[in-house]
Amino acid sequence: MKKIIALLMALMMLGAVVALAEETPSWMPTWDRDADVVVVGFGPAGAMAARAAYENGVSTLIVEKANKEFAGGSAPTSMGFIKPYSVEEIFDSAQGRLTKEEAQRLYDTENEQLDWMVANGLKITNSTSEGYGRGFYDVVVKAIEGMGIEVLYETPAVQLIADPITSEVYGVKCQQADGSDLYVRANKGVVLATGGYAANKDLMTRFHFADMIDYALAGASTQTGDGLLMAAKIGAGLDGVSNQQIEWYGYSYKTATDEMGTAILHMGPSLGPDSRIFVNTKGERFMDEEMYIVHSKCEMPFLAYDGTFPVYNGYFNLPMYVIFDQAMLDAGPVGPRDYWCGFASMYNVYNWSEDNQAEVERGWIVKADTIDELVEKLAAQSGNAPIDAENLKKTIAAYNEGCANGTDAFGRSEFYLDPIGDGPYYAAQILPTIVYTIGGLQGGPNGETLDWEGNPIPRLYHAGDVGQPTKILIQALQGALATGRIAGEACSQLESH
Repeated sequence: MKKIIALLMALMMLGAVVALAEETPSWMPTWDRDADVVVVGFGPAGAMAARAAYENGVSTLIVEKANKEFAGGSAPTSMGFIKPYSVEEIFDSAQGRLTKEEAQRLYDTENEQLDWMVANGLKITNSTSEGYGRGFYDVVVKAIEGMGIEVLYETPAVQLIADPITSEVYGVKCQQADGSDLYVRANKGVVLATGGYAANKDLMTRFHFADMIDYALAGASTQTGDGLLMAAKIGAGLDGVSNQQIEWYGYSYKTATDEMGTAILHMGPSLGPDSRIFVNTKGERFMDEEMYIVHSKCEMPFLAYDGTFPVYNGYFNLPMYVIFDQAMLDAGPVGPRDYWCGFASMYNVYNWSEDNQAEVERGWIVKADTIDELVEKLAAQSGNAPIDAENLKKTIAAYNEGCANGTDAFGRSEFYLDPIGDGPYYAAQILPTIVYTIGGLQGGPNGETLDWEGNPIPRLYHAGDVGQPTKILIQALQGALATGRIAGEACSQLESH
């Protein structure tokens, strides 16, 4: 009898083991780590999401793509700009993506987070953070480290682990610095705070530019759309991927940018004569060179497109070049010297010379005594078809005539109308430059990531540039802080799996 009972018990135990094995789905990995809330990305949005979870008493883990020196995404490459906007401006800019109540909540949360930042050492003067973007982000890092929240650097998330039927998110698959996989279980949920996709030329082409134009990136190279792509793979809907979500930042020298691997900005003169023009391959001007395009939502003249081939894939004002004279060169640096914005400046990649001579010697700017020689040297430098020299001469003559008359064909202010003198002449191919993108994932009022039908994907949230709901500057640093806090609060209040 005892043997029979023992056999029955053994069979029951075996059945329990088999049942347990059957309950563990084949797609579920063996977890290496776990936390209640797993935050992907350690910029301001990710930091505030982690802070919210921590303050709600749940365990929190941040996984970050970059090493500690280059973490933070767009924040440390920015000028740390903080400017108060009204609730009405936030609501209007969202263009239907926010109710007035949600705009008010966003406004209030932004100010709460800024107060917390100030309490932790942030100083703001004339709407600019002390130490610019690096100073702003240093406050974030110090505060989060002071809480004891763990950050795994050099550990990019590469996949969301989700139920293939319900899309419910259980965690993330990461890749460690040594190439090995790390599976992190999220007991309550995941908050994606991975930034934009400005460094992903494939996404920029798909979302914005037919037959990709060449552009420079002044922001972080980690903006490759990782969170957007991972979420899209499990059914997330996209929103806000129009050209209104591109944040422009002027122009950069192509040769210098290619050589240094990040945007090296073209700068107009701060004090001296602005004796320069922008021209296309035909040697013709096409815009007011003083048009301020930083964060502008206007239609950009250099993006004029008619589909004509083979003219630079249909962008008939590209490639574009800057032409200027000796007086402008002598007036001061025409590149970023002791500057306070952009990856190259904030990470000391390159500091422009005071007299521009080093850059002329490096071939970043070409010099010639005549227009014919200038055109020849530009073609050799850029590898493009040469500018029409005769048209260029006519363009310069027409521009100079306008300077003399105090009028300009493209509406350039008389204050900036300085004629181009006789040779020597200077020129370079320049590129339109982007700092970051805003928008991508479709979201709910609490940072929920929605599918194409507008339904929340269970246990998946997002914050920051991966899905900002508005189109104005406020949704850079301030918006990242606020949306991070909101998403972290909501995710941390869920029941565990």
